[in-house]
Amino acid sequence: MSKIIGKLNPLNPRLKEHTFMMDIAQRVADESHDPKTKVGAVIAKDRNILSYGYNGTVQGSSNVMRCSDNKCLDTVIHAEMNALAKLAMSTHSGKGSTLYCTLFPCMPCSLSLIQAGIDTVIYKNDYKENEAEDLLRSSNVKLFKL
Repeated sequence: MSKIIGKLNPLNPRLKEHTFMMDIAQRVADESHDPKTKVGAVIAKDRNILSYGYNGTVQGSSNVMRCSDNKCLDTVIHAEMNALAKLAMSTHSGKGSTLYCTLFPCMPCSLSLIQAGIDTVIYKNDYKENEAEDLLRSSNVKLFKL
């Protein structure tokens, strides 16, 4: 276990559930058209999937996500934001739910996760030194690496 971010205890009775949800997040990531970085996110509560999303482009636009020098375009929507947008169009609330994400959320996504009431983030891979970690922790969001 690291000093700041907890690792899920292998004896945790919910580890199988968390692993299952992360497996789904990974399958969702595979839907991304990004040739370099595929990210998937699942929002769940009480063992039910409320929403999911992957990094991509807005509905009806081209699936081109990178410019000629292979940099990500500003028009790309992150997996977490796609999942939150789908959640917003549903009858469900994010309050008290868990985000399972294949990549640690960036700062803008973290702001939206906090505002949506997500109280736990379980992630698979680190991203940019997890720069939003302090923000999430100070907002009482529990962080775990799976």
